[in-house]
Amino acid sequence: MRSSLRARLLGWLWATALRLQALTWRKRLTGLEHIDAMLAARRGFIAVFWHGKYVPLFALLRGRAPGARIFTSRSFRGAVIGEVSRRFGFRAVEIPDRGGDVSLALMREALAGAPAGAVAVDGPLGPYHSVKRGAIELASELGFALLPISVAARRTRVAAARWDRMEFPRPFSAVHLEAGEPIAVPPGLDEAGVDDWSRRVRDALDAIDARLAATVDA
Repeated sequence: MRSSLRARLLGWLWATALRLQALTWRKRLTGLEHIDAMLAARRGFIAVFWHGKYVPLFALLRGRAPGARIFTSRSFRGAVIGEVSRRFGFRAVEIPDRGGDVSLALMREALAGAPAGAVAVDGPLGPYHSVKRGAIELASELGFALLPISVAARRTRVAAARWDRMEFPRPFSAVHLEAGEPIAVPPGLDEAGVDDWSRRVRDALDAIDARLAATVDA
């Protein structure tokens, strides 16, 4: 009980600080029409991004897909992130680290009837920028599209000691977000097919990051 109260308090503090900081950013958001179009068509999708990029996404996508499922680890840290998610209009679903089929079953259940999901495809434990199989398998099985999303800032604090090199845009920085073209994953993928589409997702995220790096440095 005490741990739960502490997680809620920390989540409120983090969400409040992020909301206030985001008010100072000079924002540029591109590709959001892809999100709006899929929501309007009631086409299920999973937003995919790198773990080190997720912090500013809460504020930048606030109100864009209410009720979207955000997948976090089943831990105290995951409970804090869950509270942050709730305060930005999303719904967190905690899954065990390295849960394998158990995690996939929980994600599958959570996505049933949901407008969208979101997952860090190299999280929660890495390796850095290595796409995990879960999002690919779920998209193939459920007929969901994968929507690659990334963000970059002109002035960023990077937690270099962390495995994910977490990025925190600084106050008053130019912050750019891009949602790429939806990726339609075919049904019935075998192991080789999952590996191939994992590479495609990685390439899509890397391409977005390259474009963002060029724009924020311009």
